[in-house]
Amino acid sequence: MFVQVVFPLPLEQSFTYEVPERLRDRARPGCRVLAPFGRKRQSGFIVSPGSEAGPAGLHVKEIFEVLDDRPFWDGRFLSFTRALSAEYHSSWGEMLQASLPPSLALKVRVTAALTDLGRESLAGRRLGPKERALMSLLAAAPRGRSVLYLQRKAGLKSAPSLVARLARKGFVAVAETPLRPPRAAKPGPEPDALQLRLDFSGSSGPAGPLGPVEAAVDCGRFASYYLYGPRTFLRAAYAGLIRKAAAGPGKILLLVPEVALTREFIRSVAAGLGRPAAVFHSRMTEKQKEAAWRDLRGGRTALVAGTRSALFLDTGPLRLVILDEEQEESYFQAESPAFDARRGAWLRGHSENAVVVFGSPRPSVEAYYAAARDGSLIALGRPPAGARISWIDRGAEAPLLSRDLERRIRESLKRGEPVILFLNRRGYAASLVCEACGNVPRCRRCDIPLVYHKKEGQLVCHYCNASVRAGTSCPACGGRLTSRKGAGTQALEEEIKALLPGVPVARLDADTGAAVEDREKILRGFLGGRIPILVGTQFLTHQPGVPKVRLVGILSPETLLGLSDYRAGQRTYQTLSRMMEFCETGAGSEALIQTPSPVHYSIRAAADADFRMFYDREIEFRRVMKYPPFAALAEVTLLGRDVRAIAAGSRELRALLRGYESAGLEVLGPALASVVRLRDMSGVQLILKSARRETIDQALEETLPRIRLKKSLVFSYAPFG
Repeated sequence: MFVQVVFPLPLEQSFTYEVPERLRDRARPGCRVLAPFGRKRQSGFIVSPGSEAGPAGLHVKEIFEVLDDRPFWDGRFLSFTRALSAEYHSSWGEMLQASLPPSLALKVRVTAALTDLGRESLAGRRLGPKERALMSLLAAAPRGRSVLYLQRKAGLKSAPSLVARLARKGFVAVAETPLRPPRAAKPGPEPDALQLRLDFSGSSGPAGPLGPVEAAVDCGRFASYYLYGPRTFLRAAYAGLIRKAAAGPGKILLLVPEVALTREFIRSVAAGLGRPAAVFHSRMTEKQKEAAWRDLRGGRTALVAGTRSALFLDTGPLRLVILDEEQEESYFQAESPAFDARRGAWLRGHSENAVVVFGSPRPSVEAYYAAARDGSLIALGRPPAGARISWIDRGAEAPLLSRDLERRIRESLKRGEPVILFLNRRGYAASLVCEACGNVPRCRRCDIPLVYHKKEGQLVCHYCNASVRAGTSCPACGGRLTSRKGAGTQALEEEIKALLPGVPVARLDADTGAAVEDREKILRGFLGGRIPILVGTQFLTHQPGVPKVRLVGILSPETLLGLSDYRAGQRTYQTLSRMMEFCETGAGSEALIQTPSPVHYSIRAAADADFRMFYDREIEFRRVMKYPPFAALAEVTLLGRDVRAIAAGSRELRALLRGYESAGLEVLGPALASVVRLRDMSGVQLILKSARRETIDQALEETLPRIRLKKSLVFSYAPFG
């Protein structure tokens, strides 16, 4: 009997293993196994039914053990994860691993022992102080020590990498012993025993806007819809649909970009159901994740809410999947396993025969286009009239605050009213530049300009957070370093304090709000009136509990248009729209937008809260340029520390892809990535473009496995179909 096994490793393929006679009754799809993999014992997952036919002419290894008495996942969940991994050329095994609770992850004990060559080198060869300290500990332990012990005893955080280096030199021998994983918990009651019999009073009726969605929920069949409208209307629609679905069998999965912003909504919906919601996100501790998983497995909750990682929770049969704020790019995960939870929600609903509902007050262009084309778009009404908009036409020269905006701030403070100012660039200045030679200090690890943070006296990399002391002279020629154009929130805070001495000003961005307690302290001061002026980036828009104010100032929103991305207009519209929501809508409220003219359509549409105006202009731009949704795009980045090796690999990949140009594939590049080096890893990019996604998939499936380099793939977002 032979089975296919996938492993929680960054590998796309499955592997064939033979099942010993003693394990054949338990070796079923969805069960975890322990199997030989190279020189190691590795946990994996059976993903195919047993077969009597093995690969001809090849020696097939036997699995060691089946770790579950019954399958951990059913066929629907396996089908969903397989489809998602195939779409994103990602690891099926890593996706299945992500659905396990922490307690079921296979733990390995790594031990190191000194070799004969190591003992000789310890006696005579020159060694570094860290190497000698670690090897001395091993010399006193003939049977070896665990790497964790060495790390604690020698006080070396780098013990794992140090042991690996010594092993490559032949000084130590490394052994890995898997610790036996615990058995899976028994599943809870069947879904029928968890039904919640509730009266549903929020129905729109068969003729109402939600009628088709409710009918699909009643029938228990797959369908997908897109709800577009103001946030309050969306929340009411979600609550009604959740109550409707909870009245029958099956569970509800609610995906949100950030739990913090929707926690109160989740609590209110759960209270209406009479049951707690299982909340799940990546920032939870292992203990919290375990508790949430146990509640879910034990049948104590009908509603599961969480961020993109909640997509892989084995909830049991689903009846309804809701994905809120569809436009948020936080649903995409670039690291392995790479996937887009928006597409994943559609695929999971399809495999579960569940209704999938997307919603947003500012949809992505691709999703809005697809929903309108398919007839699944449901408009829930227009937003109420917003605050009065004032435009301040001004260039980028100093001072940052125009006289008009300064005057409005002074008037608000006299009335005792707080003010929020947005400038979407943190730090003091975009960078420093040498007046003599034009040199710009750059990050040694990421090869991008360092941002000047005046308060800390540091030059900071906003990619890897590395920092160096900001000197006054150029390291290249000794010339004088001066601030370059592109002031950030630190400069704005400094200017306000100079103009309004004695007035408390707080800044909330990724620098000042990295710690939860710091964010809460700033927001408490603003809510309590002790801080009348709050300066922030778009980081502020993602914080819960920020009150609306009567005066909001938005400085230089056009900087987002400078992104080298075809979605720059969409990102500008969405970011500015979110900032505008912090302004009250009553009489006397005002939003001031300080930007040079002419005003881009994305900025004008966001100020007028007119999504259709933005969409009509943007979709025409995409149509003319043949960008998504009128074409499929894939960005392939080859990564490595050796630039020559990845350059050679990119040329090889380009040559292989030429064979698909006759099928309609357009290949741009190779070229250096927009950020050439990131965390010591250099990158070379190729952009693949085609009218059909299938053309790109076929080309990648047949060429990427031949390139033995670390890769990163980003696909254009395809929500439906």
